[in-house]
Amino acid sequence: MTIAQQNTAALFQDSKSVNLAVLSRFIQLSTTKLKVFWWHIHAYGTILGVMLLTLISFIYLIIHRYLSKLLPVLVHRDEWKISSTK
Repeated sequence: MTIAQQNTAALFQDSKSVNLAVLSRFIQLSTTKLKVFWWHIHAYGTILGVMLLTLISFIYLIIHRYLSKLLPVLVHRDEWKISSTK
């Protein structure tokens, strides 16, 4: 009976060390994948930010162009015109 208990204890101890090794390897792989994912998100985030800024600028220019054509009365183009009077 004591031999069976010793064998069970040895198997339990071995399974703990195997589980810790597997867990350690899993944590290593997870952190590596997380670092790669963070690098890609950071790089693509910068590119998407620049693209969004460009798109907003184009939208602003289009709105400004069409409003200046549609509402010429509200835009004072001759405000700074210098006229000479003699």
